[in-house]
Amino acid sequence: MDESTSERVVRFLVDHARCNQCRGAYHVENVHVLHQSGDRIWDLAAVCEQCYGLALIRAVVKSEDGQIHTEPVGELSNAELRRFDRLRPIDRDDVLDATAFLSDFDGDFERLFQSGEADGVDA
Repeated sequence: MDESTSERVVRFLVDHARCNQCRGAYHVENVHVLHQSGDRIWDLAAVCEQCYGLALIRAVVKSEDGQIHTEPVGELSNAELRRFDRLRPIDRDDVLDATAFLSDFDGDFERLFQSGEADGVDA
């Protein structure tokens, strides 16, 4: 792929992606191509200028339509990120509830899911 494709991939990322930690925008000078697999798959690193968070992003260029699609590498998908963004943050009571549950949990997931104790857990 030529330089213009590299620039398109970086520009797409800057225009569409936001930092997972602070939701800040990325700047072109803080996006770096780490690896390119053929002419379709690009691995990039983006550093947030606001909180210095690092994101590893895989961009896939679909050659048939020329569109660029991105998904975080080794992280949640964009759809999962949107889903979790709508939820309230975990608080101290949630941690205490999980601790109490795990202190009595024997590790038998089959029995847990058959008994209905996992109701309320959004799978």
